[in-house]
Amino acid sequence: MACNADFVQYIVDQCSGTGEIAVKKMMGDYCIYCNGVLFGLICDNNLFIKETNAGRTVLKEEILRQPYPGARNYFYIDDVDDSDYLTAIIKATLPALQSSKTKSHDRVKKVRQVPTSLDDRIEPNLVCSQDLRPFFKEYLGNGFRYTVRFQQWLHDNPGKTYRDAIDAYRTLARPKNDKTAELKKAFFKTMNAKKK
Repeated sequence: MACNADFVQYIVDQCSGTGEIAVKKMMGDYCIYCNGVLFGLICDNNLFIKETNAGRTVLKEEILRQPYPGARNYFYIDDVDDSDYLTAIIKATLPALQSSKTKSHDRVKKVRQVPTSLDDRIEPNLVCSQDLRPFFKEYLGNGFRYTVRFQQWLHDNPGKTYRDAIDAYRTLARPKNDKTAELKKAFFKTMNAKKK
């Protein structure tokens, strides 16, 4: 069920004591912002505010609900008629959301490195990108694939050379036991016999 435009405007008016309130339509429901920071959702004529520890201290009653199926839990605000209460929750919530936004920008940047030789060193925080794939294909052939084990090896071994990486890939790509290799050979032999 989509939100009623009158209800959305009512919520905007009720929250206006906190700063510049804006809403953006999202598949029949609305995201609600204060001074450019997304702090909640208006879904099915209900107000949901992002869960923060600071916001929790202001709540009259903590009710956690999903605004829509598959969403994370938000604080469900059943008392939308008390504008002072809404202002207090939003003012408590915003600093926590702004600090988490700042932290995400402070994360370590991933390195997109394309080596020029096998003796180049693997940088920390290497991204296994499409830019790097041709380099590995040159030395390992067109059958090269980024496997989880190989990506983990690259992540765990900054400072080693790409020559070491090529050797590691070959080691990791080996069958775990001879029986597996024998079964593959037998399978392909049977398939080739069927084609003839």
